[in-house]
Amino acid sequence: MMLVENLPSILEETRCLSRVLDVGGACRPLNTATHIIDILPTAKVEAALSRDEPIRFTEATHVVHDVCRKPWPFQDQFFDYSFCAQTLEDVRDPVAVCEELMRVSKRGYIEVPSRTRECFHHKSGYIWRRLIGRPLRVGYGHHRWLCEAEDGRLTFTVKPGTLTYSRKYFLTREELGRDLTPQEANIAFYWNGSFQVSERLLINPGETEADFIRFKRTALAGLAKSL
Repeated sequence: MMLVENLPSILEETRCLSRVLDVGGACRPLNTATHIIDILPTAKVEAALSRDEPIRFTEATHVVHDVCRKPWPFQDQFFDYSFCAQTLEDVRDPVAVCEELMRVSKRGYIEVPSRTRECFHHKSGYIWRRLIGRPLRVGYGHHRWLCEAEDGRLTFTVKPGTLTYSRKYFLTREELGRDLTPQEANIAFYWNGSFQVSERLLINPGETEADFIRFKRTALAGLAKSL
């Protein structure tokens, strides 16, 4: 689910543009998109992000395509704006998707779950839940990537599977004293012209462990400052 606070401004900015692309939005399409590209063959119009905004895309402008496969069937700078929300964390090659976004669009909006959210146990009573055998749910198990944004760069780190669930590496509500805010749980990334993007692969267990310990320490310190 996207950050709903950003939706009004995105609708306002895109409703009058000639060509707007929604990347991977077939399940929850952007109303003002004139085109959709998704591996799914049908867009769920009834699940569009706005209840009031008219739908602009049509069946004819819904392009069925694997977004990780380059190139997309659009010319360079074909779109005035692109929208890609809650998609890149799922795909096998987010860097390729970002490269195509920059090629076919002039500017846009990207939204992904934050790495903090992927390393957060959001249920209260962690110790009690473990004692009675409740399942351990940290972040989103089906996501492939840990997403971070800093200084105009998006970085995607391969999610290291079961290591995420070690108690040394994830955050709990008890540690933080509260739940995450929507802004802490998500990254809203606006870009114009181009942006930097990279992939990180943690090579060995020692490197992975050090990275997760560092991230938890940094994340806790940053979240404490925001109280």
